[in-house]
Amino acid sequence: MVVAAPTNSGKSLVGLIGLLQAVHRGKRAILLEPLRALAREKGEEIERLAADLKKSLGWTFNVKVTTGDYRLDDESYADPAPGGELIIATPERLEAILRNPDHASWLDTIGAVCVDEAHLISNPRRGPTLEYLITSFLALPAPPRLFLLSATLGNVEAAKSWLEPCDVVQVSERYPPLTKQVVEVGAGETADDAVTRWLRAVLQEQQHQALVFVYQTASTEKLARQLTASLGESAGIAGAMVYHGKMSVAQRDLSRQAFLNRTCRVVVTTSALAMGVNLPATHVVVRDLTYPNADSPEVGDLLQMMGRAGRGDQSGTAIAICKPSDGWAVCELQRMLDEERLPEFRSAFAICAEQGGDLPAGTTQVLSLLSRKSDAGASRSDIEAFFLRSFGGQHLAALTGEALNWLETRKLAYSDERVHYKLTALGRTTALSVLPSALAAGYARLLRDLLEGDCEDHILTNWKPLDHLICLNLLYDRTPSLRPFSEALAKFVDGWAERNAQFAPHIFQKWVRGGKGYSSAHEILGSLGVSVEGKSLDARKEAARKEAYKATFLAIVLHERSMGTSNDAIEKQYGIKNFEGIEEGWRDGLLWLLGGVSRMLDIKVFFYHLKETCEASPERIQRVKRLLGKMRHETFDMQEQIKYCSALGPLLKQLKRSAGGRAGVGIQSIRKLEEAGVTSFSELQKLGYEGLIARGIRRDIAKRIASFTRKRLM
Repeated sequence: MVVAAPTNSGKSLVGLIGLLQAVHRGKRAILLEPLRALAREKGEEIERLAADLKKSLGWTFNVKVTTGDYRLDDESYADPAPGGELIIATPERLEAILRNPDHASWLDTIGAVCVDEAHLISNPRRGPTLEYLITSFLALPAPPRLFLLSATLGNVEAAKSWLEPCDVVQVSERYPPLTKQVVEVGAGETADDAVTRWLRAVLQEQQHQALVFVYQTASTEKLARQLTASLGESAGIAGAMVYHGKMSVAQRDLSRQAFLNRTCRVVVTTSALAMGVNLPATHVVVRDLTYPNADSPEVGDLLQMMGRAGRGDQSGTAIAICKPSDGWAVCELQRMLDEERLPEFRSAFAICAEQGGDLPAGTTQVLSLLSRKSDAGASRSDIEAFFLRSFGGQHLAALTGEALNWLETRKLAYSDERVHYKLTALGRTTALSVLPSALAAGYARLLRDLLEGDCEDHILTNWKPLDHLICLNLLYDRTPSLRPFSEALAKFVDGWAERNAQFAPHIFQKWVRGGKGYSSAHEILGSLGVSVEGKSLDARKEAARKEAYKATFLAIVLHERSMGTSNDAIEKQYGIKNFEGIEEGWRDGLLWLLGGVSRMLDIKVFFYHLKETCEASPERIQRVKRLLGKMRHETFDMQEQIKYCSALGPLLKQLKRSAGGRAGVGIQSIRKLEEAGVTSFSELQKLGYEGLIARGIRRDIAKRIASFTRKRLM
């Protein structure tokens, strides 16, 4: 069933009823939400519903959330489903679960799948995974029932044709009515000033309440404080409040209740929750039309956020704040919003193929399919038959040959004597770690080159944690550009490396460092498979030097931030603008990538290369195994540092180690201490047990911290 209808029309209820029907039959049901924060929101909502159903209908079911933060335990893959189970997941997380061949029988227990925000199938970044998942269900001998929900689905007939037999419910009229406007930022004011100006007028009417959507979580707190100060009583007794996915359940409930009882009249939330936040606002403000270092919202995304205005019988008004730097012509944007012009619903694979790129369209999905086939592998005709059932159909099936060739040449797959394609050890690790294929292939190629060219393994011996960050900054296509290259930047990086020799990355010292014509950075970029533009060899070498210096600069910035340097200090010391807005997504991405790289640093991945290409002795193989283990532990340490990003981080990491990883001191405890002004060991030690409790630290955690600080002084 495809349900294409405006916000507030009951789409979610239709999908939920379908899921509950499957659960009531003792099957598993899956709700796919596009974002982790939204999955958590839905999980909390459905858990409350499950309790009500138990009271009214006398039956119950399990609710699980799996987004990468909340991972299903091994027993959750048991067959059959334990009395009915409803799972809320992101597409990427579910696809990662299905890559494991051990979970094949688990797939057969699924009775219904509901895809929220189904229009994302046409999104070049998110769409391939979503289309591949739906194809996986359609290819089963007994497919589960599928529900595709969207308020901004451009071409319903195309979806119906793909899913045939398929019912379609399409509603175009919106109730209550919604007025959409584009508001320009005035001369000499900021976007926040424009938001404040507009809300000051709107909130003069006592029945009005507003949601303000911003891009980054960090921006919600800042804007809420500004609105509380500027609007005064108009913002409500409680002032403007925040609502985002990184808050606890209790904190979000506090904001929700304050909004419902009108002690708060303005809630600042993230655009990530635009697809699901359910607060009865009369007005909506979309502050950000441009997302730094990320895919900026399209008209369909703006309509999604604006559609949150007007609930029940109350009409709504929504505005989009347009800055000169956003690149929109105000009149054109207004016309597109009025017409509600939606993008064509088509296969993201076709869009990716048209856009081109180093990675052939569908390669990641072919890798995933081969991972599910395990040791049996699959013939090319088997793979093509699978993709013929996709939305891309014949077009996508024709691309599988190019994808297979790419995987073979990058040592991720091979074909046996029966011409069955199977994954190599690197390919399996890449698939199960959900690493980007090009990134994993580049990282592994660099290490193979180092093993081949350095028989004594001096480079791996001298490898530093920041070397991991340099490689990832060069390979990851969503790495931010904090500063353009300049010789001043290069001089700064050189100086930092001299002052911090114990942290200075070996790759930088051996290959990158040097002025124009004296750097060998092109050798590193060549091994990583990172291409740079330039008409001549000298031009490409210089372009490689610049890229490598920028990657090293990024590694230094993140290192300093992970050691507790504040965002404000980072911006001042390193000449960076809007670092607070960029840092959050960047750190999250690197934590994921470091986790995947840690699994790749295994002797099994490089054993064949060592034996066949390097002709390594057993002694060398053991040495490389030990060095890879050292590098793997460095990635674990780097993850811990990046996760905390606090001056207290290294100390509390030691506490966790001393307690065998069971110390229970996490990021929330650190943030509470920082808010209380505690930023050093001496300050922590002076607090003692009672002082820690007084600053909001849980008693059991306070006891562990106090005990640890006492022992450190002995």
